[in-house]
Amino acid sequence: MKQESTIERVQRTTGVGAHKDVQIVTDDGQVDPGDVDIYPGQEAIWFAHNNQAGATIEFSSADGSPFYEKIFHVPAGGTVSSGLARGDAQSKRYKYTVSGPAGHSDPGVIIHN
Repeated sequence: MKQESTIERVQRTTGVGAHKDVQIVTDDGQVDPGDVDIYPGQEAIWFAHNNQAGATIEFSSADGSPFYEKIFHVPAGGTVSSGLARGDAQSKRYKYTVSGPAGHSDPGVIIHN
């Protein structure tokens, strides 16, 4: 079991940091951070500011999406928000695919309830 840092505990218990930023850093779908931790009341925001072609975020594994949508389109030079996690999303890692014009990567969203 991963030990929770003080910052993570404060964010989780106070609602500070209502979103987690995920930067799409390459045209082959690489993101930073690779996995993002989402606590109740938080959402992911994918940024493609350095990616002039945009990207597609897709939760297509058997686990589905922890959010209300399964596919998100990030416009070139723009952002997209996941919205809040579904109330019935389980506490676990959900794999997703980031597809860009030069390839794709498979990072994850870790839901903490």
